[in-house]
Amino acid sequence: MSLRIALKPILKGDFSMKRASRFVAWLVVLLLTSLACTEAQALSFSAHGYYRLFVDWSLDLDTQTPSNIAQGKQLGNDRFGQILFGQQRLRIDPILKINDNLTIQGQVDILDDVLFGTNDVEQLTVFNPITGTIDLPGGPGAFGVTGPAAGDIVTGGGGSLNVRRLWVDILTPIGKFRIGRQPSNWGLGIFQNDGNGMYAKFGDTFDRFLYLGKYDFADSSSLAFAFLADFVFNDQEDPTIGLLESNIGTISNGTYQLTAALIYQRDTWEIGTYTGVRLRDGTGKREGTALDANGNEVPGAIDGNTRAFYFDLYGKYEKGPYRIAAEYVFLGGTIGTGVCINAISVPAGFSNPLPNPACLDGSNDLRVHMGALEASGKYDFGGEWKFIAGLATGDSSPLSSRITQFGFRPDYEVALMLFHMPLGTSPAIQVNGETKLGNLPITSNRVNNAVYLGGTYLHQFDISNTIPQAQYFKMGAHFLTAWAPSRVFDIDFAEITGIPTLPRVVNDSHWYGFETDLIFEAKFFEHLIWNVTGGVFIPGGVFNIKNDDFANSVLNGNPINAIQFDKASPAYAVRSTLFIEF
Repeated sequence: MSLRIALKPILKGDFSMKRASRFVAWLVVLLLTSLACTEAQALSFSAHGYYRLFVDWSLDLDTQTPSNIAQGKQLGNDRFGQILFGQQRLRIDPILKINDNLTIQGQVDILDDVLFGTNDVEQLTVFNPITGTIDLPGGPGAFGVTGPAAGDIVTGGGGSLNVRRLWVDILTPIGKFRIGRQPSNWGLGIFQNDGNGMYAKFGDTFDRFLYLGKYDFADSSSLAFAFLADFVFNDQEDPTIGLLESNIGTISNGTYQLTAALIYQRDTWEIGTYTGVRLRDGTGKREGTALDANGNEVPGAIDGNTRAFYFDLYGKYEKGPYRIAAEYVFLGGTIGTGVCINAISVPAGFSNPLPNPACLDGSNDLRVHMGALEASGKYDFGGEWKFIAGLATGDSSPLSSRITQFGFRPDYEVALMLFHMPLGTSPAIQVNGETKLGNLPITSNRVNNAVYLGGTYLHQFDISNTIPQAQYFKMGAHFLTAWAPSRVFDIDFAEITGIPTLPRVVNDSHWYGFETDLIFEAKFFEHLIWNVTGGVFIPGGVFNIKNDDFANSVLNGNPINAIQFDKASPAYAVRSTLFIEF
């Protein structure tokens, strides 16, 4: 940086008191600027990130093709056919190093996965195949994403600029302190996933106080330990902004999460735990609203206490070309869900089987098991393989008081379609031929209620002699199959509605089916990666819905019946990813 100051009056000899005072002022400015520049030279600023462009095409993700089976006012159950969209993201991770002890970091997304031709953004939602997406009340708090999933909440512009994260690192003689809105990642990423991968869309973020320490042993091993305090949900406000004009919740009504992490590392292996609790005192009142049979708002579910805990065990062994890693997660305790499924509206003259919303009131037991295993090998001749397996417990009852279904984080992908894109078409409740509930995807965008096995083989070719701008070219295939520990559907309409003669609708079997993907990937100009993955999904009996009592599915004098479905059909998808890392 250089400063140019006009000294022409001085050189001319025109040096009055007035001009002298101006000259002194210029000297002061010059001195202060010089000192500022000298101090600024201690700062270090850098930024890295990526530009990513997705183009996705899919066909029959509902696993249905056009049918001539008449179902009331519907003709068949084919909900849609082709889907084609493009979306992009420019991610910048700025780092401002003030000195060796203080660093400020952030993450900013521009056009955060906004679809071409729209102004909408990708959002992370809770999914139920009976009622569709469910908006959980703020009290229990998210286990991952904090704040908006994406988008500009200030102007409502829909994702043109998303300041996703901002935190400060303070390095001290006793360890590192990290304070602010920061990414959260652990192990394989099935429970805490920062979403910084090449294909990730979401990413877990917490408003967090973190302390990280490390002890090195004489035999080159080490023990790292961390303590984390997360602010998951807060009903407080800044009095200087909110002016204390509305009711202020108590501190105990906020949701707080306390975690301790411990990991022991050696040259070839490591093992660690990520264990914590989530605490909140519910108000004990009916919070929010639901809809009754007439479409009127009625009080929602009782806001109960949350006393949940989680235990995450992770281990990894890596030597030479081989790597084996595993993660197991257990969630227990109680959690206040406050979820209501709305009542069913029926025409006049019929008795209403469900006049009021069905709610999960108060605190509900939480019992979730999840686990994943990865084994891989990479060789000098260009071949590489990977084996994956996993488990996520499920729950076939939409109103179960014990919560046993949670699901992997959506950024942990196991295939192109299965457990990444919503698949299938669920049974529906129909009133006089009009669909009221259901007719939605069976699986959501995460590993859920599944035991899966999969494998990948890729071979790398050196094409730099043929194409000087290229670094490599890979091609290979991926295979995945999965089963449901619990039936994805085991819905007894008689139990839900109280009418004993209504049908029970279940899946034809526990098998999800299998998916085969072909993978092509090349790297150019040292920073550009282009990946094209295409696959076919052959659905299993999970997607074939049957009625155990078809003869009584349409009752005399009662308009309620379950929609019947034809056999599930294959689904297809292709994803092109252009990735430029800098």
